[in-house]
Amino acid sequence: MTKILILTKGVQASSSRERALVYSDLLRSNKVLYQHLGLSKRPLNYIKAIIKAPSFDIIFLQRKLVPRFFFKILRILSKKIIYDFDDAIFLDSNGEISNHKLKKFSYICSNSDLIFAGNDFLKNHANKFNKNTFLIPTCLDISKYKLSVRKDKNFFDLVWIGSKSTSKYLIEIIPLLERANKKLKDLRLINISNVVLKSKFIPIKNILWSEQVQYKELKSAKLGLAPLDDSNWSKGKCAFKVLQYASAGIPIISSNVGVNSILIKQFDAGLLVKQENDWIKHIQKLRSNPNLYKIYKKNAERMSNLFDLRVNYKKMKKIVKDAM
Repeated sequence: MTKILILTKGVQASSSRERALVYSDLLRSNKVLYQHLGLSKRPLNYIKAIIKAPSFDIIFLQRKLVPRFFFKILRILSKKIIYDFDDAIFLDSNGEISNHKLKKFSYICSNSDLIFAGNDFLKNHANKFNKNTFLIPTCLDISKYKLSVRKDKNFFDLVWIGSKSTSKYLIEIIPLLERANKKLKDLRLINISNVVLKSKFIPIKNILWSEQVQYKELKSAKLGLAPLDDSNWSKGKCAFKVLQYASAGIPIISSNVGVNSILIKQFDAGLLVKQENDWIKHIQKLRSNPNLYKIYKKNAERMSNLFDLRVNYKKMKKIVKDAM
């Protein structure tokens, strides 16, 4: 029986849930024994990881740039280490290379047995330090999005899901959503996050994020919004928001950036914003053209099927098996 020690920032971190813990049921059903330790703000768990490492076949380190001395000890005690990441963690928040973070990143990559990167932009960076780098997109359990939810006929609901750190992108386009609503009259914004937003010119339904609530609220909407800025940091994002919308069976309007752009173009699952007023034009277009809406909706659903976690698990299982 294979034994895996999963080290993440912690269960509250979205990357921990989306790229590691989401596979819990599949690991159990495949008779893989695993244990999870969250490292953020839990120094004792670093010691636990060191003590436990020799008894596990694989250490799966997700995203965290752990201290060099810790990783060095972990490397000595571990049989195999897989490093997984889904953000441009070698950059500062302004999108510029951070020498401090890059040193940590390069050391971890160079001394891991396998690297799983969330998109090609990230893969290309990791590949400079370790040729055993594989593209593993962020996937999700699409079965959880297949619930039946009645849509509110009084509104054409636009939905955004995110966090406080990414809410700035939504806030920037709210004036454009207000202008669109001035013409269409029946728009409403569903904001699924830990941030409360207000507007005088478009109704906003603020929903505190929880894992169970998100499925119902996404499914109840008509369009998914994915605004981003055109930066290297955004290019490191893995389009999870886009995949959530697609799994809920709703077309997407997204900034023309990174993996968001690639997926929407490839599957024709929505419309891309190249200039500011496109937000208004695209919402109006999909609101007034039911046939076009249905085409994008169908394409979005087709796209989501290819990013189900079961598809990803098979790919990862083969890569790990070959490496072992």
